[in-house]
Amino acid sequence: MALTMDELSAREEIRDLLHRYCKGIDRKDWALVRSCFADDHVHRHSTFVGSPDEFIGFASAVLGTIPATHHTIGNVHFAFAEDGLSVATEANFVAYHFIEAGHLEGTPVPTHGKATDWIVAGRYCDRMEKRDGRWIIVARQAYHDWERVDAANT
Repeated sequence: MALTMDELSAREEIRDLLHRYCKGIDRKDWALVRSCFADDHVHRHSTFVGSPDEFIGFASAVLGTIPATHHTIGNVHFAFAEDGLSVATEANFVAYHFIEAGHLEGTPVPTHGKATDWIVAGRYCDRMEKRDGRWIIVARQAYHDWERVDAANT
């Protein structure tokens, strides 16, 4: 399968978009996270379903008790539409979350007050479109394929 220069360029722009999302989440830079999603975006992540702004409220509440996260994107699979202006992607991710000792309430996983590592591996299944010359996520379904919670070695 020979790829065109336009498709190669699109793949890199889309990878950059996915990496920008991870950077925004890890730095709790909500403006950067928001810039990844179209205004008419529908986000599904775990039990959450809503708009981009509602997702940011959800994510900031969950991450409010987590001082450090690290999201990594792995394999990215692409299925471009015939016109080349939309694409379905599936990107594998691993997200590491460190929860400090002392948090008894409000953490997304049980910590029993101890420092805790919460690791989530899954997939971001996105529909993206090229709008106004740039790629943007218009729909996301995030799947958690597995999770692991362990006492942290601090």
